[in-house]
Amino acid sequence: MLDKKSLPLIILLIAVILFYYPILEFLGLNPPPEPAPQTEQTQGSADSLQPIEKPTTGQPTQPLTDTAKPAQILEQDISLDTTAVDSVIISTNKYTAILSSLGGGPVSIKLKEHYYRNGEEIEMLPEADHATPDAVFAGGTFSTSIMHCSCNLTPGSYDATRDTLEIIYEYLSPDSGLIRKRYHFYPDSYHFSLNIEVEQREKLGFERQYSLVWNTPLGTTEPQMKRDYNSFEAVAMQSGSREALDDFKDDTLSQSLDGYTTWVGVRSLYFTAIIIPQGRQADLAFANGSKRKVSTPEGRIEQRKITAGLVMPFASVSSFSDSFTVYVGPMDYMLMWDYDVDLEAMLNIGTFPFFGMILKPFAIAILWLLPIMYDIIPNYGLVIILFALLVKIITLPLSMKQFKSMQAMKELAPHIEELKKQHKKNPQALQKETMKLYKTHGVNPMSGCLVMLPQMPLMIAMFRVFQATVLLRAAPFVGFVDDLSRGASGFTDPYIILVILMVGTQFISSKLTMASGQQQQKALMYMMPLMMGFLLYSLPSGLILYWTIFSLMSLLDWFLFKRNKIKNVEVKTA
Repeated sequence: MLDKKSLPLIILLIAVILFYYPILEFLGLNPPPEPAPQTEQTQGSADSLQPIEKPTTGQPTQPLTDTAKPAQILEQDISLDTTAVDSVIISTNKYTAILSSLGGGPVSIKLKEHYYRNGEEIEMLPEADHATPDAVFAGGTFSTSIMHCSCNLTPGSYDATRDTLEIIYEYLSPDSGLIRKRYHFYPDSYHFSLNIEVEQREKLGFERQYSLVWNTPLGTTEPQMKRDYNSFEAVAMQSGSREALDDFKDDTLSQSLDGYTTWVGVRSLYFTAIIIPQGRQADLAFANGSKRKVSTPEGRIEQRKITAGLVMPFASVSSFSDSFTVYVGPMDYMLMWDYDVDLEAMLNIGTFPFFGMILKPFAIAILWLLPIMYDIIPNYGLVIILFALLVKIITLPLSMKQFKSMQAMKELAPHIEELKKQHKKNPQALQKETMKLYKTHGVNPMSGCLVMLPQMPLMIAMFRVFQATVLLRAAPFVGFVDDLSRGASGFTDPYIILVILMVGTQFISSKLTMASGQQQQKALMYMMPLMMGFLLYSLPSGLILYWTIFSLMSLLDWFLFKRNKIKNVEVKTA
């Protein structure tokens, strides 16, 4: 049972959870990212952000420095009006990709196993103006996205559902410099391979380094667009550390981070596109973007458009080649784990300081166990209910110990009140006699918190998992609960019923298990369920369902305890 001394501890734990990152920043343990060096920025309208744009002829060039990033395509001797553009359609078991001879790369990637709520396949390159990803050379003056290429395949549709398919695009400059983009598409993978080969690079005017950019921003895929946009960010893995590139200044993102880069990518709430160099690491990661207010059915929300890339150096040789793996698909933790380059860190589960080391095992256990249970019971709502039952069974001994402590505290309450009267003016004596009373009767007032010790990291881990992974996306439960990944959008949303059930069960549980006569406990009884409802109402309904079922099962624990308390836990105070 929570006594007067336990209440401040609980409030402190809640405050730490709610204000964890601000506290770290205040203490200087997790400082905000340094402002990026002021380099050339992306130009574009608020309606359509494109990090690489075709400029007007005659615009002066600017060299790409070691810390700079490509922003504009300046002069490039390629005619867009006189050369035909051909398309190749490639179908794997995971997606359908359309590749264009203009730029020699994908202009559409539609996922076959993930859909918008209207039933259409999710497009990972919405409103693509250029082939993606784009290689940018010569200080930003040459972009592969607007070069016309020849292809080893004739225009048409090709099947890659059984065997790996290779497609090669080549651009030959007037001076006989050659750029070759070689792709491999795999039947059952969300990634494809990209080899960039350059021959006679001196005739192309290429020096020192180039950039590979995911140059088409992701789009929203979820009904709750505000929550989706809030999750948009660019991320890089540098020297084993997850680095977010999210330093917006005046609604514009133009940030770069020096250092060995294992991968860089962009993400939405449940989907991501990531570029992974093979064989060697990049020297720098960068991101460009913008945000602005737009009108939606939810009201005015902040729209974000973000692109990201990396800088690859090369030696002063005539020819060179680089290989990349490009992942385009859902943020599935266990799937991304298999790439063995910390790709799963894109989800940001267990990567933040201190608590991350504690939460990560819980998060991995959830992500591993729930799909296994789903294979047996193909309804994630039922899976969550069974998971809550499993957790309750595991924590049952702690619950019994908690109830025993609560009963003991209740029986000791008159004696504690008597001590308060005797030592009203001597707090030190009151504390000493109270602790002596606890020791005499074998009562530990803190044991009432024992059941919370595994529950708090588990609850936070579930919050992190359900917020980030595609696991529960569009997963139905029963009736109106047709998407366990979304929460209530307001008090008129039917999903608010789940929140009311959660608050009600938590209130009843607190009332039945709380000792009488303690005002602090009564205040907590009323405040905590309402606070939980207010904080969690818009979070995934799967989380709300878990907490509701767990509270109901806590009531069963209490009735089980009451049935046996005289025989098992009576405390003698005489």
